[in-house]
Amino acid sequence: MKTHFPLAWLLAGAVLAGCKPHAPALEVAPAAAASQPAAPVSELASLRGYLGKYLHEDVSFLEQGVLATRLKALLGPRYPDLLANLRTVGPLSEQDGVLYITGNRPHEGGSEAAAVVIDPRQDALRVWLLSGGQASEFQDPGRSVDWPRDVRVMQENARAPG
Repeated sequence: MKTHFPLAWLLAGAVLAGCKPHAPALEVAPAAAASQPAAPVSELASLRGYLGKYLHEDVSFLEQGVLATRLKALLGPRYPDLLANLRTVGPLSEQDGVLYITGNRPHEGGSEAAAVVIDPRQDALRVWLLSGGQASEFQDPGRSVDWPRDVRVMQENARAPG
């Protein structure tokens, strides 16, 4: 009786070579963020590059660019008043993601002042303009932008008898 031992080993090896060890399945996280459209980024977000800068440092974002265009549309004939009332200003500042700048007309801070508030998340503007001692507000329609604390203090000071 002849045993075909080497042939049996060869067949067993061939069968086992086709079998692969069972590795745990690789779990791939769904690419939910990639499949959802990104929220549009407001052009106003580009103003973040001016944070901490003063207008007199060769920065004219109130007179050129996206903010100037939006302010002209929002204020119409009052835009020159805004510029005049922001001749003496602090730097562009931020509170809770909202950008703002405040200022006044030189030597007329009690009766000629202004604040511009920019909310890039809502793509919205809100402006407070004190001219001749009378306050006016302008805001993009359908938006609600809160006044930052510094602007509220400025408004309260303007209302205070003095």
